[in-house]
Amino acid sequence: MKRTIDLKHVGPRAHVQRLLEELIDRVGRKLKHFPEEAVSMHVLFEENGARKLYRTSLTCHVPGHTVAAHEERREAGSSIREAFAELERQLEKQKALLHHEHRRRHESARAIMVGACLLLAAPRTGWGETQPSPSSTPSPQAAEAVRLVESEDPYERQMGFLRLEALRELSTVEILQKYVADRDQDMRAYSLRALAAIQGPVAAPLLLQALRKDRAPRVRWAAILALEPFQQADPQILPAFIKALRDSSTEVRISAIDVVSRIDDPRAREAIRIRDKRERQPDVRRVLAPAMRRLGSN
Repeated sequence: MKRTIDLKHVGPRAHVQRLLEELIDRVGRKLKHFPEEAVSMHVLFEENGARKLYRTSLTCHVPGHTVAAHEERREAGSSIREAFAELERQLEKQKALLHHEHRRRHESARAIMVGACLLLAAPRTGWGETQPSPSSTPSPQAAEAVRLVESEDPYERQMGFLRLEALRELSTVEILQKYVADRDQDMRAYSLRALAAIQGPVAAPLLLQALRKDRAPRVRWAAILALEPFQQADPQILPAFIKALRDSSTEVRISAIDVVSRIDDPRAREAIRIRDKRERQPDVRRVLAPAMRRLGSN
């Protein structure tokens, strides 16, 4: 894996450099199915002395996809580990999507024969009726994840939400909806991501509301990532993404730029060009540079 590490305004560099190298190696082991020369990662870690904050920005390029993660915390190690945890979560999600598509194609021919026979005898049903109903009882795995969500430990709560997101059981929707208005911004962000994974485009109105109205940048950032797969399903999403390019939060603008610059739409391309003319924040400009290069090929 090609790697670039930029450390800015950092005191003891050796400890930070060692931690970053270890986490990059861990990501590299998870991406070993790609050719080594086709994978690259850029890491920017900096200390804001005035605000006593540590910011970690990660960009990982793999064939056909780019994943970005950004974290700003008051403790250096927490900022780095949280950013890498989010990056790995996104990479796992992309890997699962690719695996699902490959499996779907592999089984499609056999499914056609079986499905044709079943279709003659099966009654007509609506979309999603084969899934568990929202009132059904969660599986034991989901029940255990709910227990983690209700824990007092922040790490266990995060793991609980991630497990519910992976399980995608409709029976857990009502449970997750309780946390959409939680006082803790992390709980709101995690619940939105999980609801998006479980409900699909049905969750778009809730996500749009969070993107437009939630005061916490972390929640607006989570809403952008959750809405990205549904962009073509709801005409309100692209205008909301374009508005997010002007968000007061650096983190939110960075995510919006990364998402909008990949949308094949004249409105998206024009919005990125306007942002490029107006943006002054150095971190955001570093993301705008590859975004503008992508526009150059359109």
